[in-house]
Amino acid sequence: MKDHDSYSIVVLPVLPRSMSEPWRFSIKKRTCQYLIGLSVVVSLATVGSFVNYILMLDRMEELRNLRKETKLQETQIRGVLHMVDGLKQQMARLSEVDHKLRVMTDLDVRKDTTAVLGVGGPEEREESRSKLMSAIQFDLGALRERILQQEESFEELVDAVLKRQSLLAATPSAWPTAGSVVSGFGKRISPFTGRLVMHNGIDIRAPHGTPVVAPAAGVVTYVGYDSGYGKIIKIDHGYGIKTYYGHLSTTMVVPSQKVKRGDKLALVGNTGMSTGAHLHYEVYRDNVPVNPMKYILRKTS
Repeated sequence: MKDHDSYSIVVLPVLPRSMSEPWRFSIKKRTCQYLIGLSVVVSLATVGSFVNYILMLDRMEELRNLRKETKLQETQIRGVLHMVDGLKQQMARLSEVDHKLRVMTDLDVRKDTTAVLGVGGPEEREESRSKLMSAIQFDLGALRERILQQEESFEELVDAVLKRQSLLAATPSAWPTAGSVVSGFGKRISPFTGRLVMHNGIDIRAPHGTPVVAPAAGVVTYVGYDSGYGKIIKIDHGYGIKTYYGHLSTTMVVPSQKVKRGDKLALVGNTGMSTGAHLHYEVYRDNVPVNPMKYILRKTS
């Protein structure tokens, strides 16, 4: 060591018997301090790089998990889109059925007041995912409104069908007895006075004792005797429709009794002002006599 500010270093030959002289050099203390400090810095940097590498591995694992979650979300969004599309197709079919039923039942055809909008495909990435979810939520809300409207429409249709069924059941569309019409509805020459008079019903010739049946559902309102009609039955079918049955020999129902189409009411006779065994049959609509033949569709078995 030459002085206190430096270190002397002697490097001896590798071989003991070598003729080479030892190699001597000196290093200042300050230089040694710099080298030691540099070594410490390099060591710390190396440790920091290793730690950063470990943290980077963790981040890469988190990134892989995030990508997996993103892929799962895209799959879920794709499934929701498929479900929404299926619901829209079903609503379109229901709307078509609704339209046909409304035409058949003479109801006003409804117009859709809500529109289900289309949404973008799941191939759109993060920048549009929030917009895509908002569009899906909007579509689901619109579908909910459409479903509520469709429920109201179907309730209206069911009510209309039930009313039509009730009206059809109350319409005197069947023959009240087996026989042939010998005198129709309208003006005719009276067999008793020889004058032109209004005949408010039809006369159906049938053997004495032939069953008379209800041509439609209703309630018996009157069973009695009239000088012109003889033994007579009156039935109220609802919806302003009433029927009368005259010249009966025997009655089989009582007032307030409910009857349905085909129920036996009486037997054909020749009571009252009659020239022979037959059924005098009248139909009234809102208390106005109408031609029964406009209602009769088939004979009663």
